[in-house]
Amino acid sequence: MFCPKCGTKNVDNARFCIQCGHSYTNKQKKNRWWMAGIILTLFLVCGGFIYYFVLNKEFNNETVVKEITPTQIESEVNSTKPEKQPTVEKDPKTNTSTNVEKKKKATNQKAATQKDKKDIIRDAQTKVFTILTADSQGSGFLFQENGTVVTNAHVVAGYIDVMVRDQNGREMNGKVIGISNQYDVALIQIQDLAGTPPLEMEMKESEIGSEVIALGSPQGLENTASIGYLTGLDRSFVSDFQYENVYQIDAQVSPGSSGGPLLDGKTGKVIGINSALLTRDESIAFSIPMYTMKDLLTSWSKSPMDKYDVANTFDFYNEYVAYDEYEYGDSFENEDYESEEEAYDSAFDEASLSDFILNFRSDYELALTSEDFSYIEDLLLYDSQAYYEMSDYIDEISGQGMVFNFTSNEVTNIDMQAEQAIVSTFEVFDFMNAAGEWSVYERIKDYVVVIDENGYYKIMDIEIHQ
Repeated sequence: MFCPKCGTKNVDNARFCIQCGHSYTNKQKKNRWWMAGIILTLFLVCGGFIYYFVLNKEFNNETVVKEITPTQIESEVNSTKPEKQPTVEKDPKTNTSTNVEKKKKATNQKAATQKDKKDIIRDAQTKVFTILTADSQGSGFLFQENGTVVTNAHVVAGYIDVMVRDQNGREMNGKVIGISNQYDVALIQIQDLAGTPPLEMEMKESEIGSEVIALGSPQGLENTASIGYLTGLDRSFVSDFQYENVYQIDAQVSPGSSGGPLLDGKTGKVIGINSALLTRDESIAFSIPMYTMKDLLTSWSKSPMDKYDVANTFDFYNEYVAYDEYEYGDSFENEDYESEEEAYDSAFDEASLSDFILNFRSDYELALTSEDFSYIEDLLLYDSQAYYEMSDYIDEISGQGMVFNFTSNEVTNIDMQAEQAIVSTFEVFDFMNAAGEWSVYERIKDYVVVIDENGYYKIMDIEIHQ
């Protein structure tokens, strides 16, 4: 090899130059340090790479996890369950509303539209009334703030002036200002109720299965409430009136409930006018949807029918109107009634007397079965012989387990006199005494009927012919 300093050729593996003494050993050492530097540099580069791309990433991930709030963690967990909504409460850092608050608010809003049934009944009863005529009793409810009350046409048919009684027993004069001979609805004006807020009405069709409350005065039991369900829609039939697309309900409705309101069991709004009962199955009743009659009733409220239009709606008005107008002092003009004497002679009517006695017999059967004199008390003349005899008899049979089953009751004759009418009947009933023995009775009875100071039929005496 040649010396890098002087160029002299030396033998291989020589440690020094033979010419200038240059050392070959330092060069090898330098070469070894240079190689060591390269290796160290590569090691540092690799270490830096590992630190930057592996260890530093894990450190950063750990830091991120520590900085996530509990709300964020719960949101991350719930985000993996798309079928459920997050149930996050109020965030303590941001003080913002969460899904739980929104759900609670929505629940409160829904609850605000629903009322407790006790509150619904209590509030509605102050605006539900008993409608009284000389030969019938029904129910009605406040329709508008001007003092108009809705009832059934069949409750007031034949009358212009009626008596209206509230839940406290206060009696008020009412005048029929609207009535239909097609639909079973009528409207009564009561000045004493003007300014009273009415019941709220539902103007949409209710759904089948809705819980309902029927209010009225069934069998003379005023302000009775019964709860049931809307069991059918769009029922249509024809009787004395045309019933189209009416509601079918299973809430208990009895004679005397006619004209009362049918309320939604959750909102308390009037959804119908209780009107008819299926005679072959008394668990089924019918109610006219309120939204179908609203326009007709409103038209009467704004533009009332006069008494002549009301009187001409039904042919049989002429049988009653003379006495009504005479009794209440109205100057009704009708060429068929030219004197007070003729008006008084026409006070009794065969059809109304017959209906009155037949209704009394139905109520009497209930009074015997229930052992409750109140079922017939209002139909008897107070302080009369019939009043005390019926009261004593019901007290006498109470608690003995007797059974009365009336199978036939027919009006056979009506004798109308100036101050009273005698209605004769033929009655058949099965009777079980206290010993459990059954007998069949056939009886002829004469009911002595008078008209009291308020113009109502009352039974003064009952004569039994065996």
